[in-house]
Amino acid sequence: MLDIESLSKSFDKGKSFALKNVSFHLKEGDVCALVGESGSGKTTLVRLIAGLETPDAGVIRLNGEVVSSLNNFVPPEKRKVGLVFQDYALFPHMTLFKNVLYGISKEKNKNQRAQEVLNLVGLGGMKDRYPHQLSGGQQQRVALARALAPNPALLILDEPFSNLDAMLRMQLRNEIFEIVKATGVTAIFVTHDTQDALAVADEILILQRGELIQKDEAANLYTKPNSIYVASLFGNTIQLSHELQSAFKCPLNPECSHAIRNENFAINNEECEHVTHAQVIKRTFLGHDTQLLLKLDSGQKISVLTKDRNVADLIKIGFNSKDVLEFNS
Repeated sequence: MLDIESLSKSFDKGKSFALKNVSFHLKEGDVCALVGESGSGKTTLVRLIAGLETPDAGVIRLNGEVVSSLNNFVPPEKRKVGLVFQDYALFPHMTLFKNVLYGISKEKNKNQRAQEVLNLVGLGGMKDRYPHQLSGGQQQRVALARALAPNPALLILDEPFSNLDAMLRMQLRNEIFEIVKATGVTAIFVTHDTQDALAVADEILILQRGELIQKDEAANLYTKPNSIYVASLFGNTIQLSHELQSAFKCPLNPECSHAIRNENFAINNEECEHVTHAQVIKRTFLGHDTQLLLKLDSGQKISVLTKDRNVADLIKIGFNSKDVLEFNS
């Protein structure tokens, strides 16, 4: 239902690109996470989709209709795109009911619809309260209700949980996306937190420096990343330099780059194919895990995580060939 074709955007007349030649498709009812570091182009992409920016090149189609191109531009209010912002953007002088009503004031059954979506997000009994009387999580639900009220074809959630503490974020994330899935609305979820993306998305798009570098299902992105950058987004990953390959006696294809995930290292496991000795030179307790800074026999230093809190000062560390990730350089 969303078709992006060769989309580009520059804010300095082509000297650099915030978004460069991005193309992808999104199926109806899917939740797609948009992931990338700061400056990768995430915000630019969703602003183009919502109609808050105009592209320098490319086409955006919603349900088969061209809503943005060099020759055609449908204004934001006519695109049926709902937005949930990072800062909620609620009107402080309005009750929850009036906040939700604001975007559907011209519809015939506006009061009924406003009550429906407040009920949907579990706040139907609080409709006469004001935003300052709510917690951050409740305010986020009101923002979701307001975005859903006009029955959008596409819902965009822009870093919706970044202002919440970790425990509340996880709880609210699950609740919000149960609501989103229940409505059947197609959604784009912008986040820098890959754990959030893995937890809720049908597909994940990875942006880097304005370019789309991989789009796939969450499980495939984890097991088959196409670059060290993508691999590193989804967990602690160590690049196997030539020096580390030598240390572990693991010669690999010199025309490719390689990495191994932290969980694929094993301590004092005699069955590993590639093993070396190491000295623990620092331990950092992280709660669930302990971080070990190791000095290998070769002199190389690596940092790994382990659940074992009683690791000796001198250990063997190793991995197996099947766990090595290989990328074209």
